[in-house]
Parts: sequence; C-alpha cells; structure tokens
Amino acid sequence: MIASEGYQMANTKTNEEPREVRRIRVARRSMLYIVRTLLLILLAVIVCIGAFLTAERMSNLYILASEGMQLRADCVLADGARNDLEEYFTLAFLQNDPAMTDTTYSNYTITSYNYDLTIDKISVLPWSMSATVIATERISIKGEINADQISEGQSAGDYPQPEWTPVRYKITFINTNARWYVSELSVLEENPDLSNLGTPDLNQSPIPAATPTPKPTDAPTQAP
Repeated sequence: MIASEGYQMANTKTNEEPREVRRIRVARRSMLYIVRTLLLILLAVIVCIGAFLTAERMSNLYILASEGMQLRADCVLADGARNDLEEYFTLAFLQNDPAMTDTTYSNYTITSYNYDLTIDKISVLPWSMSATVIATERISIKGEINADQISEGQSAGDYPQPEWTPVRYKITFINTNARWYVSELSVLEENPDLSNLGTPDLNQSPIPAATPTPKPTDAPTQAP
C-alpha cells in the first residue's frame, strides 16, 4: 500500500511538471506576440512619420525651387529685387552666380515673358540636411531693342532679341537654421527635349505688357 501511494505521488508530480512547462511556453509565446505587435506598430508609426516629413520637405522644396528660380530670371530680365534672392539662395551662390552679371538683355526692353519651371525629380530624406531637385527651365520673351542702341539706317527689326536657352538643372539645397537654400546650380543639359513638358502657363508672367495710350481720332466726315 505504501508503495502504491508512493507511485501515485510520483505519477502526480510527473504530470504536474509538463503543465508548468506548457504554462511557461504559453507565457513566452504571449510575450513574443505582444513584443512583435508593438514593434510592428512602432515601425508603422515611424514609416508614417517619415512619409509625412518627406512629403512636407518635397512640397517645401518644390515651392522654393519654383519661386527662387523665377525670381532669379526676373532679376535678369526685368531688374527684379535682388535682395529678395537671399530668401532662396545662399550668399556664396549669389556672389558667384553668372546670372547676376549677365548683360544679354541690358540693351532690350522686355515687355513680357512667360516663365516655366518643370520639376522632374526631388530627392530628399526626412533626416538629411541636403536635397537635390532636377528641373527644366524655359522662358518665352517678348521685347525690343532700346531706341538709343539702333544705328543710323537700321530699325528695331535688325536687332532681334536673344532667346532664353532652355536648360535642365540640378538644383542643390542645403538646410540652414531650419530653412532650405539653393547652394549650387549645375547644368545637366542645354536645349533638352521639351516635347513632354507641356505648354507654359501664359498666366504665370510677372511682367505684363504696357498698356498703350489711345490717341484721339478725327470725327468721321459725312458725305454730302
């Protein structure tokens, strides 16, 4: 009888041990599931934040590139406010920018122009302090030579205005004091294929043509 009781106690102890092991395994699996779920949630949050920051930066770069490059062209064609360029370009860039000393249109009066900057690609990361924008610039210009530049015996038609060369640029931005500035402008291609860029927006011209002053006309004569 004693032997039988000892056998039952040993058998009960043997059955209890697998139960404890199973409980530990279940607890371990539960912990792994919780940890894995939390990691996936954290990863999803990080991806969403990164996507939001990237989209925000791309939008900001798009606006700065469009406004800055148009203002740069305005300074060349219409004596725009060059001090405003400091809001978009670094001082080092402006000091070495050949457009700031360009005299191609200094003897011409530009009555209007249509500016178009087509953004092809924006490369930026949420944590990066630099970015690049690939863009194609093209401008259609209307103007004429200044009267004091016309030689005797010639007319304004003998002095056609120079055309603005379409250029594909690599625009490099740097982030300084939580703001983006253009630090470098590299020419990738002159006269690129413009067949897929569409038509420039005619409402985008910042310089309207001068309105002519109407002249009085003689009263119409009546037949007798």
